[in-house]
Amino acid sequence: MKGVVIAGTKSGSGKTTISLGIMAALAKRGFGVAPFKVGPDFIDPGHHSRITGMTSRNLDGWMLSKDYNLESFERNTKDSDMAVVEGVMGLYDGYDGKSEAGSTAQMAKWLGLPVILVVDAKSMARSAAAVIMGFEHFDPGLSFAGVIFNNLGSQRHLQYLIDAVGENVGIPCLGGLVIDEKIAIPERHLGLVTREDHSPGEESIDLLANVIEENIDLDLLLKNLPEINISDHIGPLSPVANEKTVRIAVARDNAFCFYYQ
Repeated sequence: MKGVVIAGTKSGSGKTTISLGIMAALAKRGFGVAPFKVGPDFIDPGHHSRITGMTSRNLDGWMLSKDYNLESFERNTKDSDMAVVEGVMGLYDGYDGKSEAGSTAQMAKWLGLPVILVVDAKSMARSAAAVIMGFEHFDPGLSFAGVIFNNLGSQRHLQYLIDAVGENVGIPCLGGLVIDEKIAIPERHLGLVTREDHSPGEESIDLLANVIEENIDLDLLLKNLPEINISDHIGPLSPVANEKTVRIAVARDNAFCFYYQ
């Protein structure tokens, strides 16, 4: 199995749209895609599940130990071809400004997965290379699978960025997306709308998959990703007490859909 973490330089960079698009494109190719979300988010995983047909799981370096995150990841990737982990906020943003606790970077290192960095390139050209270099060298413990640019003005804009990255950065450019309202996901005050409020239809999912196939070099990405074996890194977990079981009812509808899984 292979896997990748998709992170942004900041919140609102477009990592959710690109994560969903990559999941949709891989699923359309016939891959069994295991989706994950870093952090306590109940909205993005709903969209992941709709697109992949598999329950998206939360990974959290602040609320759960490294071993529990690894165990959950290993258990929920069985029989999958590809794990796609969507990050939270910016790549290095976490619980506080002093440590990596709870950050996407921390989770990527725990899982041993390379990172795709999503860069909002609106109104940027060569300066984007400086931003990427900063992210590349901030933590030597991270590896990067590529850069994807979002909010491009045109294909000519993308070429400027490719030239800048090629001359100055050691991370391959996988492509970029021009601003397109047809693939935008509706938002509200808490972020994106939930799957229950706005569930993308097959036509929308197919459009998103096609946009990714046409603009992102998935073949290069898949070629460069290493095979992973998480089970080699999982430590012993605390045993579950053998006590009387309790039946718990869980409501699940449009009103009761805010669950971390």
